[in-house]
Amino acid sequence: MPELVLVAGVAETGVIGDGETILWHYDADERQYKERVAGHPVVVGRKTWAGMTDVRGTHPVVVTRSPGEYDAQNATFVSTVPDAVEAVADHDSVGYVIGGQHVYSMFLPYADRAFVSELPEQATGSRVFPYLGTAWTVAGRERFEAFDVVEYHHEEPRPVADAAE
Repeated sequence: MPELVLVAGVAETGVIGDGETILWHYDADERQYKERVAGHPVVVGRKTWAGMTDVRGTHPVVVTRSPGEYDAQNATFVSTVPDAVEAVADHDSVGYVIGGQHVYSMFLPYADRAFVSELPEQATGSRVFPYLGTAWTVAGRERFEAFDVVEYHHEEPRPVADAAE
């Protein structure tokens, strides 16, 4: 079973975007994100995938309600958590879940870790990062000039087999 890691940039308001775009840009955050996910599969929703640029060395595992409608050479299309985890395992022992809101919520119960960039933004938007809950603990904090990246560990991730039920 591969390790599942959530990665998100989150404003002080909990916002991650407005459904169309990310509302801010921090060069240092983009660099650390790309370094973290490079060489690994990334789990992403269809709308987020359609709007993103490829990150070198990643293989997108795209979660969509209709995976049969897509046939991209550089991505795998799935509709369930177990199928996404299987696709991640076909490529690596770690998969990074990179959004959007619905995908974060789908994978939150099964994720092992999270890296959350805490950004000093007061943004309002329609997409938010889900509440991690009490089973998550802070495992580390990396300070950057304008923001922090906080690493969380999930004390009791659910087995992915439970997602099939």
